[in-house]
Amino acid sequence: MIERLSAKDIKTAGPGTHCDGGGLYLQVTPKADGGMSRSWIFRYAPNGRVRQMGLGPTHTVTLAKGREDARQARLLLLERIDPIEHRDGARAQKGPRSHLQ
Repeated sequence: MIERLSAKDIKTAGPGTHCDGGGLYLQVTPKADGGMSRSWIFRYAPNGRVRQMGLGPTHTVTLAKGREDARQARLLLLERIDPIEHRDGARAQKGPRSHLQ
């Protein structure tokens, strides 16, 4: 099942990893100040090797954007392209700090 999480779930989920489906997970970790850090990760296992690709914090990356990024990563996997290697290769071609432009 895909799209399990709601906007309310994202704000209220406790520590741990919460599945939205299709390899997209909400990762919630406690911060030193007592708050919670919330971010999106995409999990996949090419050739049986589990990998996790960070998609960004929830205060920057919306649920819709996280789902779209996970969908794009799944499309790459269908073509036998590793999403992390693809992202890193694209960043290297653009040069340092290009992700800020």
